[in-house]
Formats: sequence, structure tokens, C-alpha cells
Amino acid sequence: MSKPPFPDIDELLQRMLDDQIQPEEMERLQKAMREDPNVRDYYVDSMLVCAVIRRSSQVTGELSESDLIQALSSGENQGGSKRIVRHLYSIAAILILGILVLSFLSLFQHWFQGPAIGRLTGTYEVQWRGSRPSPGEPLYIGSYNLREGVAKMELNEGTSLLLEAPCRVELTSVDEVVLKSGRLVAVVSSQTKDFRVRTPTALITDMGTEFGVIAHSDGSTEAHVLKGRISVALDPNKSDRPTSLIVNEGQATLVDATGGTIQSGLAAQADLFLLQLPLSSQPVGPSGRLNLADLVGGGNGRGTGMLDQGIDLNTGRAFRNRTTDILETQQNRFQSTPQFPGIDGVFVPNGAYGPVVISSTGLVFSECPRTTGSYFGGPANSGKFFDLLDKQTYTVRLNGVTFGTSRHPALSLHANAGITFDLDRIRQDNPNIKIDRFTAVCGIPKYLPHPRFSSADVWILLDGVVHLHLRHSLERNVVEKVDVMIPARTRFLTLVTTCSGRADYSWIVFGNPFLEPATTVEKEATP
Repeated sequence: MSKPPFPDIDELLQRMLDDQIQPEEMERLQKAMREDPNVRDYYVDSMLVCAVIRRSSQVTGELSESDLIQALSSGENQGGSKRIVRHLYSIAAILILGILVLSFLSLFQHWFQGPAIGRLTGTYEVQWRGSRPSPGEPLYIGSYNLREGVAKMELNEGTSLLLEAPCRVELTSVDEVVLKSGRLVAVVSSQTKDFRVRTPTALITDMGTEFGVIAHSDGSTEAHVLKGRISVALDPNKSDRPTSLIVNEGQATLVDATGGTIQSGLAAQADLFLLQLPLSSQPVGPSGRLNLADLVGGGNGRGTGMLDQGIDLNTGRAFRNRTTDILETQQNRFQSTPQFPGIDGVFVPNGAYGPVVISSTGLVFSECPRTTGSYFGGPANSGKFFDLLDKQTYTVRLNGVTFGTSRHPALSLHANAGITFDLDRIRQDNPNIKIDRFTAVCGIPKYLPHPRFSSADVWILLDGVVHLHLRHSLERNVVEKVDVMIPARTRFLTLVTTCSGRADYSWIVFGNPFLEPATTVEKEATP
């Protein structure tokens, strides 16, 4: 590839390919192409490479459209557009030959696979690697790698499977599925007998039931019985003794990573699984809505903010380096944030120290509970959290979808934290957008590296009055939809997270946090 003519051109091209580019970004790109021949050359180079890779990926299934620009931008300058075009013609000729061969073989694909054993009946925000079935299409014996979202499979003998990404399964017959990694829920009809789910360390056999299975990355297996009962047996290849047990409704069992022992007597946790397909998510793009996470990233609410940037609760200033410590404050102090247009300020909520001021005008959060006053960095335009214990960064998933991207923004608000948005300023900066609602999905990721210490609460206030209170207990792991109406005269929107005890792993996230007109929601509700 030729050298990028300006730093973020790859990001702009990526958003254009994903149909997520904002109008002002498209105007900027078009203006640059009109005025700078280097931009035009780079654009042509990029689209040629994308066309070749996309055409080949339709057969191989190895690259998604969102992978293209990332692959291109990682390359180094090898001599300009003319040289890259010559290279492309050579690469294209080889690829075309390979495509012809693969296309010929694909004519016989279903013959090799045999008859269909089921059908894909529903999806939510899915991305596949490898085989990419669409809703209504048949399913054949083979592997399916769900990278994003949720997929529902109906097998011919009456078994229903609900897969939540990331999930890798292999369909071996109408009576058996191999869960290589991830989690699924199986609902088996009364007419079907002895349906089996194999994992790297266990064999779960249905005895007329509904159950969930988790195959962890370390090799361990969890089985949770929601209805009926199952049999769980150790993998004979990994255990020197044939061990199995019956697990009844409401119970769960754990097979260790070695596959050598079974831990019984655990309580089933239905909240660890999705039991039905989520409703279709809201469309993302230039639809008259403003992204609050983008404002936290220093942007204008339309995608110009910095990903993984946050606001320090102690100083009100921006931070980009990951937070490596949990701090504690001994007072309630509202910290103004003048460098962030549309954000009035931030604070650490703690009702133990009296009224909690939540705005520059002196509004207070009178219902704020007592907390430890501890906090972890501050609100951030990010779907990532850094674990202080194992020194790793984790990416947030809610309902199988990765958040903290240009398509699915995330406002992380690790308890204890509060942020107040100045709606008057936002209206002033965006006179063509009518603000009627705040919408989002809110939850704590299931994939926490360690158990949480305490329950957590989410509070949404309008001009200091609580309009929504969500409780996230230790026993409840649910992603909830947020839809708060905003009256026309409301000036301040405040988001608060609190924790009743130690705030470790209270990784609360607002996914797709948008201010939007009422008409957007009403249109989505229309059949």
C-alpha cells in the first residue's frame, strides 16, 4: 500500500465500508480526495485491495468486511500506487484461479456434507467465522464459530440450541453437539431421547430437560439444569475412573479443567445464559441521535471522540492510560469538566458524607446510599476494563455483542462514579436534534475474571430526581434496556453507579448510550 496521506484515513474508510460514516466525515473525505491526489491514489489502492480480499473471502470465509481496512493499514509503504496496482493484478490472477477451483468444489459441498440436520431459525447481531448460515438456511454436520451475537438452531429431532458468542460448536448429528468453547442452552423435546452435549472434559446427556452448558477456555465445564434433569459423565480419555452423576432441576455441576473430578451440589444459575433471542438492536448511524460515550471521549457525540479515553473523577481531566489502582475519597466533591462540551461534571457518590452535589448549580442526589467512597478511574468511552489482579485487559460483551466499538459504543461507569450531562449545552451545540429520550442497554459482563464482592446499583436522574433505579445483585446477571423520557425543560441528565461494599468487579457498562428523538423509538416499535 501507499503511505496513508493523513493519520485517520484508514478509520474513515473503515466506517465507510461498514456504512457507519457520519455526514461530516464523508464530506471531509470527499473534500480531501478533490484537493489531494495522494488521497485519491490511496483511496483507489484501498478499494482495489478490498475488492480482491472481499471476493476471495466470500469463498474462504476468513475475512469479514470489518477486517479489511485494519489489514490494509498494518502494511508498510512498498513503493506507491503504480507498484501496488501491478502487485494487485498478480494477486488477483492467483486468487481468481483459486476462486474458480473453490467455486467448482462448492457445487458439491452439500453432497459431501450429506442431508441437512437442522435449520438456523433466528439471529441477533451475528458475525461468523468460517461457515456463515443465514436465518432460514439449513444446517449441516460440521463446525460453526459464532464470533458475535446470538444464534438459534433447531435440529430435526426437536432440539433447540441457543448459542451466545463467542461460541464454537460442531454439529455431529441430530442427537449430539460438541461444544468446544463458549456457552449454549439446549431445550429438548419430550419426543427426543438421549441428546448429548460433549465438551473437552465432559459428556452431558439429556433426560428430558432444558439445560445450559459452559465450556471454559481452561477446559472446565459447567452444566446448569433449568428444567428436568441430565446425566453428567467425565470424559473417559481424561479420567482414570468412570464417573457420572444425575443432576436435577435447579442444580448445577462443575467438571474441573483436568476432566478428572465432578463437583456437585451447586445451584443452577439461569442468569448465566440467554434463554431467548434478544430483540433487534437499535440501528447505529447518522439517525438524529447523539452518542454520550463519544462526549466522554472528548467528541461531539457523532463519533469524533477518542476511544478508551475517560474522565478522572478526582481532577475532571481526561485520561487515556489504563487505571491501575482503586482510589478512595473522604468527601463529596463535584468536579467541573470545562474541557468536555456537554458534560457538566463528575463526582464520587457517597451518602455517608451528607448531600451529594451532582451539578454546577448545586443539585443534590438525596437518595444516594452509603458507599465506601472508592472509585476506579472514572467514566470512559470504552468497552474495556483492566483487571488489577491478573494484569489483563478484558473486552465487554453484553448479549454476545462486543461493546466499545464505533458500531456499538460503550460508556463504562465502574462503581462508585457519577457523571452529569448538560442538556442545554448539548441542545445549543446540536440545534437540529430534538432530545426526547435517553436509551441504552445496561449490565455487568458475565465474563468477569473473578467473582464480584458486592451488589451494585445504577441510578438515572433528571435535574436531581431519580427516574430509574436498577439493582444488580450478586445472584442476578441481567442486561436491561434503558429508555428514559426527557421532558423538554430538563437541563441535567445524571448517571450514577454505586456499590454497597467493595466495588471490585462492579464493571457496569451502558451500551449504545444515546440521546435521541422520540420518533426513532416509535418507528422501531412499529411492526
